[in-house]
Amino acid sequence: MTTILPSDTAIIAIANGAPLNKPNPVNALGAPIRQYLQTSLKKAIDDPNIQAIVLIGRHDGKGVFSAGADIKEFSGSSGGSVTISEAGGIPTLNDIAHLMERSPKPIVAALTGACLGGGMELALAAQYRVADNTLRYGLPEVKIGLIPGAGGTQRLPRLCGARHALDVIVRGRINCSAKEGLKFHFLDGVASEDETVLECALRWAGWASNLPSVSLDSRRLCHRSVPPDAEGVDKTDMCDFAMQSLPSVERGGESAHATVKAIRASFELSSFREGMEVEKNLFNDLLYHSLQGRAYRHIFFAERSASGSSSIRNKQSSQLRQGKGTIGVIGAGTMGRGIAISFLRAGFGPVILVDVNEKGLKDGVQYILSTLEGEAKKGRIHPSKLGAVMTSLQSSTSLSDLADCDIIVEAVFENLNVKREIFSKLDTISKKMDALLLSNTSTLDVDAIASSLSQPRRAFCAGMHFFSPAHIMKLVEVVRGKDTSTDTLDIICAVSKRIRKVPVVVGNCDGFVGNRMLHPYSTESTLLLAEYGGGDNGLGVADVDDALSRYFGMAAGPFLIFDIAGNDIGYNIRREKGLVRDPKTGQVGPNRSAQMRYTELADEMVVKFGRMGQKTMKVNKYDCLTSSLAPFSDLFKQFMTFVGVV
Repeated sequence: MTTILPSDTAIIAIANGAPLNKPNPVNALGAPIRQYLQTSLKKAIDDPNIQAIVLIGRHDGKGVFSAGADIKEFSGSSGGSVTISEAGGIPTLNDIAHLMERSPKPIVAALTGACLGGGMELALAAQYRVADNTLRYGLPEVKIGLIPGAGGTQRLPRLCGARHALDVIVRGRINCSAKEGLKFHFLDGVASEDETVLECALRWAGWASNLPSVSLDSRRLCHRSVPPDAEGVDKTDMCDFAMQSLPSVERGGESAHATVKAIRASFELSSFREGMEVEKNLFNDLLYHSLQGRAYRHIFFAERSASGSSSIRNKQSSQLRQGKGTIGVIGAGTMGRGIAISFLRAGFGPVILVDVNEKGLKDGVQYILSTLEGEAKKGRIHPSKLGAVMTSLQSSTSLSDLADCDIIVEAVFENLNVKREIFSKLDTISKKMDALLLSNTSTLDVDAIASSLSQPRRAFCAGMHFFSPAHIMKLVEVVRGKDTSTDTLDIICAVSKRIRKVPVVVGNCDGFVGNRMLHPYSTESTLLLAEYGGGDNGLGVADVDDALSRYFGMAAGPFLIFDIAGNDIGYNIRREKGLVRDPKTGQVGPNRSAQMRYTELADEMVVKFGRMGQKTMKVNKYDCLTSSLAPFSDLFKQFMTFVGVV
C-alpha cells in the first residue's frame, strides 16, 4: 500500500544526510548528518506551507532511527560535537535539539529500531513521539565513560520521572521497548498492525498541527518540571539509593556517579537552563579529563576492531551463524560445563557433553541443568524455551558419539599428551571433514595439538579459549595455528558472537594474550603472600586483591580469579612447564632453575591441602594466611555484580 504524503507536512529522514560515499547504516549523528538536519529543519520551519514536521530514520520507515552520536568524533577537540561547536558553523547535537524544541510547528519523531544516545535525545526534543514495535531505546553513554550530553539527563526525568530516568541512564540501558515507552510516557503512540510508523506519525502530525499554540508550548520539556514519583518515593531518596548501588569513583564509577548528579540537577535546580549547564560541565569534564572514560572508549573500539566481520557465507557457516549445528564438548569439568551452557543458551543442539569419568559426567550434567533452571527463574531464558534447551543436552562417556558434530571443543585439563591423544582419535571419529576441531587450551601450543591430526583437518583446527566461568565471561581467544584457515577463524568468530562472546583472534604463543598478561602480576602477588603473609598482622589475600581492584581498576584480583577458575588449572600449567616439585619423588621440575624466583605456596595449596577453590566448595582457600576473609567475600560479590550475575 502506498502512503499518501500530505503537502503540508515535511518529512525529514536522518539517513538522507549521509554522504553517498560513506555508508551510515545506524544513522550515526556525525557532522554531515547534523548539518543536514539543521538545514532541513530550518527550511521546514520557515516554509509557510508546512504546518508540521516528521523526523524519521529512513523514508520507508525501516531500519533504525539513530544509534546516537558518532563516537569517533569524541577523540577530537569538539566534545564529539555534542556540547562545543566546531569551526565552520557545524551545529552540535544540542543545537539541533534546541532548534527542534523551540520549533513553532509540531515535530513528531517516528521511531524504529535503535533509538539510542544522541538519537534518543533528539527524540526527546520533539513535541511528540510515536514508534512501532521494533523500537529499542536507551541512553548507554555511561558505558563509554560519559553521560548524555544533549539534554538526556534533563528532558527524560521531566517526561518520564526520575525513576525511569535513573533506570535508563545510570544502567546505560539499550533495550527499552515500545511497550515500556508507553508505560512511562516516553511514547505518545504506537503504530497499529494495519499502519506503518510513518502513517502513524503523519496521523499525529495532522492532529497536532490543528492544536492552539499553547498546547504545543506545553509539550516542550524545557518548560516542565520533574513529576512526583508514581509510587510516592522521594526523588532525592531515589538518587541516594542509586548512588549506594554504584561502584566507587575509584573503581570505574566516575561516569555512573556523574549520571546521578546530572539527574539530581533536573529537580533540585530552579530552571532547565541551570540543569543543562550542570549536564554540560559534567559531560565535558568526563570527556576531557577522565582517564576512566578514555579507557572505556578504548575498550569500545577495541572490542569491535578485534571481533571484526566476516564475508564467509558457505552452508556450514550460515547454519552456525543462525545457532544451528551439533556441538561436542569434551570434559565435564568447570570449563566444559560453562562452554556447554553457552552453546545451549544460544540455541545450538544437540550439545553432547563427553567425559570418561561417569561420576564427573553426571555431576556436570546436573550442574548444567540446575544453572539453566536458575537462569530461567531470573528471566534470562524464557520459560517456554527452557524445556527445548534442556533436552538439547546429551551426555556420553565415548568420543565416538561426537562423529556427526559440526564443532567439537576439547576442554580437558592442561596436558599436551592428553590433548594430542584426544585429537588423534577425533581425526578418525569425526565424519565431517570440515568439522571444527577446537581446543580450549589456555597456554599450550595449538600447532603441537593440531599435529596429531591428518593434514587436511589441520585447516579446521584452532584454539577457542574461554575464560572462567565460561558461561559468564565474555572474552574468547581465537588462537590461529600455522595451518588454520581464514574461513575457520571467521566461523569461530561468528559462532562466538552468536553465543554472546567477544572473540579476539590471537597468535599461537605461550599464554596467548590473556594469560601472558595475567602471569607476571599473579606471580608477584603470590610472592608477596609468601614473603609478607601469615599471622594476625601479615599480608592477606584480600589485601592484595583489594589493592589491585582499588588502585589499578581491575574487576577482580588474581586470587579471586584463581578461586573461581580453580587453583588446579594454574598448577597443571606449571606442571606442564616442568616447574612444580614431583609430589612422589620430591624432585624439583626440570625447567625451574635455581635463579628463578619461585614459591611453592600455590602448588602446596593444591597438592597438600586440596584447595581447588569454588569447584570443591572450599572457597576461602587461603584461610591459613589471613584471619579476615570478609573483604575477600565482598570482592567476590563485587566481581559477580560487575559481570552481571547478581
